[in-house]
Amino acid sequence: MSLAIVAIDSLLSKKDRHVREWKRVHGSLSFEMESNSSLKDEADVVGIENPKSLLISWLTEGEQNLTAICVVGTGGVGKTTLAKKVYDSQAVKKYFDCRAWITVSKSFTTAELLRSALKDLMEETKESIPEGFETMGEVQVVNKLKERLQEKRYVVVFDDVWSTNAWEVMKFAFPDCCCGSRVVFTTRISDVAASIDIFSHVYHLQPLPEEETWKLFCMKAFRREKKGVCPKELESMSRSLLKKCGGLPLAIVVIGSLLSKKDKHVLEWKRVHDSLSFEMESNSSLKSLERILLLSYHDLPYHLKCCFLYLSVFPEDYLIKRMKIIRLWVVERFVEERRGLTMEEAAEQYLNELVSRSMIQVVQIDDFNTVSTCRVHDVMREIIQLKSRNESFLVILNDKRMSVDEKIRRMAIHDSCEELLLDMRFASLRSLLVFAPSISLGKAFFKGFRLLTLLELDGTPLYKFPLELSEMIQLRYLSLRWTKIGELPESIGKLKNLEILDLKFTMISTLPQGILKLKHLFQLRGYTFSFSPSNFPITHGMSLPVGIGGLTRLQKLGNVEVNGNGDMVREFGKLTELRRLGILGLTRENGMDLCYSLEKLKHLSALYMVSISNTEPLHLDSLSTPPQFIQHLYLKCRLPNLPKWVASLNYLAKLVLQYSNLNDDPLKALQGLPNLVVLELRDAYEGKELCCDDGGYPRLKKFGLIMLRQLKSIRVEQGAMPELRELGIAFCEKLEMNDHMVKTSGGFNTLQPSKSSFDMVYALSLGSK
Repeated sequence: MSLAIVAIDSLLSKKDRHVREWKRVHGSLSFEMESNSSLKDEADVVGIENPKSLLISWLTEGEQNLTAICVVGTGGVGKTTLAKKVYDSQAVKKYFDCRAWITVSKSFTTAELLRSALKDLMEETKESIPEGFETMGEVQVVNKLKERLQEKRYVVVFDDVWSTNAWEVMKFAFPDCCCGSRVVFTTRISDVAASIDIFSHVYHLQPLPEEETWKLFCMKAFRREKKGVCPKELESMSRSLLKKCGGLPLAIVVIGSLLSKKDKHVLEWKRVHDSLSFEMESNSSLKSLERILLLSYHDLPYHLKCCFLYLSVFPEDYLIKRMKIIRLWVVERFVEERRGLTMEEAAEQYLNELVSRSMIQVVQIDDFNTVSTCRVHDVMREIIQLKSRNESFLVILNDKRMSVDEKIRRMAIHDSCEELLLDMRFASLRSLLVFAPSISLGKAFFKGFRLLTLLELDGTPLYKFPLELSEMIQLRYLSLRWTKIGELPESIGKLKNLEILDLKFTMISTLPQGILKLKHLFQLRGYTFSFSPSNFPITHGMSLPVGIGGLTRLQKLGNVEVNGNGDMVREFGKLTELRRLGILGLTRENGMDLCYSLEKLKHLSALYMVSISNTEPLHLDSLSTPPQFIQHLYLKCRLPNLPKWVASLNYLAKLVLQYSNLNDDPLKALQGLPNLVVLELRDAYEGKELCCDDGGYPRLKKFGLIMLRQLKSIRVEQGAMPELRELGIAFCEKLEMNDHMVKTSGGFNTLQPSKSSFDMVYALSLGSK
């Protein structure tokens, strides 16, 4: 019994101190006991400090003329990792006025790359992307870039360049202002460096030396042991295995992570060693790496193999959003039901397991320490694409080398192949994902896919809903995100098996009566954004027919334009399975009905509420028992006072108050929230002072104060906000910065004014712990 207690205590020690998180463990304890994984620590990088220092010196010293820096090396050697560490270093951030990171694919177009550079530069300064941006021609983008970069010291990174003329076709967009600007290339091809016609530094990144490979291997293989120390009885076998990795960090990480899952017995490791020995006899490092990675695939549990192979559906260098891949896995029926977990929560555990095995690269982790975006390493992607094709699991349609008679169940289109598709029919096809934004999809296209269960059309140039889609009665998943479709037909009601309907960023504003026939629907999402003169985003949703309360399986619904309709507000109370809900167009008369409905939504974790106008008040005090597990709350409305129940939400992680017009200090009222990570006050307070006592906001990382016109001072006592790392202040003209602002136990380093699209922004550079 004591061993069980110790084991469970160890498991829980790795979980967040949230009742909701521990409740998941309770409901799925058997699964947790079989497979307890944590996210890979992306900071576990060895052997790059010296090259990192050298590259930083090349970037920040020497020539004032525009200079190129090339990092050359084989696949898997760590070029991108090194470049990203340099790019994100404080020395580089401080030295350059602006930065951009562009990932280059093999099939790039000049316009795409230049648009990517311009977008990155605009996002860095938090500027909104102009309308028509994606259709801007090459000449327009070149002129925009030159205008933006003129007289500025900039650095632009082109990651994974394959073409020797990449710089030749882009160089006219990057002016040489003789102020120390730099262009960085990472590439596997040495000739890329030789093709650049400006002064260049070239760094050939070599495989890791023996000492550093051993350090990295032990860090991964023995991460659960004290300080990653290799047991003596495994050292000989470990070094033999390590020698075959050839010093390639990717191979070392993958093999080390694989072995970390094994029992620490010589015989078990010998089995791995013996199977590797045959696979790695080839002199080709790429072949060796492929075989190592395939061995890692074979070691996956059955339920993860399909999930991992499915990643081959995405194009090269595609940034995979967490929720996108989770939704696809669920609809494809790859996810096993786990007691106490929703299917999406179980799928997220699958994702974390693949990350922990170093089979997926984490690109971004959000403020809540959750994987936000990820990608598949180039070498890994090549391997799983080949394996998917060989096992008839999935094919990529990007050429004409395909037999019409092939038994294909899943297909992805990465390039425009209209001529091929017109003459082909795929009787066995069940899943189709299109990643070709320039493809022309006419009526003939959709006639060939009557048995589809999954159809992904993100970003395709569709202006009208194809009526042929209504005949695909087996569909469980339909994504029209970023298409130009303006309305849905009544015949949408024929899709009675539909589970997920994604209408985000379309032109659709009203849903037909037929939507009420989709009784299996558990996600219905549709909204877009525009920007007001005050720079606050304006959310636009969709109007639904009365009767939406009959879709009782809904777990995610948003954003719904109610426009004061009390009947619609009452309907929400019938959707007791909801996890996420977004409501727009609320009026003061909706207050009682809204509170009545919200009290019934016990599973709600995210709530987004917006009033019909900035000055329309919402009365929310009658909500006596709010959903206790809310983690994300957005209140964009006038509030007569801050509802008392907000301060009782112990698991609230993000809170945004906008247009609240509060007279009482909200910072003081909310300081007891134990798990709040992000707090934004946008035109939300009319008072002159904000105060926070010692011990307040123990987990707050990001704090934003925007358009608090009357605010004169902020008093944060010593010991408050110990985890704060980002503080943004804008449009607070009367605010006087003082010592109280920078005296917390977290220890702020510097206070620096900086320019952005706001009138006045103060940015705190906060010390890391």
